[in-house]
Amino acid sequence: KGYVYYPSIENDDIVFSYIMCKHKKKLDEKNAYLKNIISYDMSKELLNASMKDIDTDDEARYEVILWLKNFIDNYKKNNLKKGLYLTGNFGCGKTYLVCAMLNEMAKKGHKIGVVYYPDYLRSLKESFSDDYSNKFNAIKNCELLLIDDIGAEAVTNYSRDEILSPILQFRMEEHLPTFFTSNLTLDELENHLSITSSGVDKVKARRILERVKQLSMPMELVSKNRR
Repeated sequence: KGYVYYPSIENDDIVFSYIMCKHKKKLDEKNAYLKNIISYDMSKELLNASMKDIDTDDEARYEVILWLKNFIDNYKKNNLKKGLYLTGNFGCGKTYLVCAMLNEMAKKGHKIGVVYYPDYLRSLKESFSDDYSNKFNAIKNCELLLIDDIGAEAVTNYSRDEILSPILQFRMEEHLPTFFTSNLTLDELENHLSITSSGVDKVKARRILERVKQLSMPMELVSKNRR
């Protein structure tokens, strides 16, 4: 699919080979930015999200859209290092908005990581004997990262202290912009992270929250459910 069986002359012989058609070339050029994106368990819709396709009819979204546009326009110019902690109601488009912005950054050549956080944790757990280090380090080191739906995961000491904490600590030290989407406010996230099956640890939860605050600016989006 996307190729034509095309004849050409080589040393007076007719040679047939598969040549990419113009439509395939155009599609590959359009999707070239995907090579700059590492994603785990993100839908095709989100990987194709675009700023130009964002619905701007809802005034509740203006502040967020303007923030994201400013990030794109001034990332290199102003050396922006903080991402966004975007909280809000279910289905209001938080993830789509951030993914649209990150896709635009990928089109500019920046390396992007996008993970649906609950499934990313499960994926890591299942890959201990396989490519655990690659999955962990790729996300920890990428230039721009979205941790989607943080707060929806089942918290364990291991996922909190051995996965999330080192990722955030490294990204904070290296000044790597990090984005979060969540249905929880920061205070609710702190409470969520403090509770595991082995008990309550508010100190470790508070330490992670401080890293989240260092890495991102909090913003709330309350809008209609678009699902």
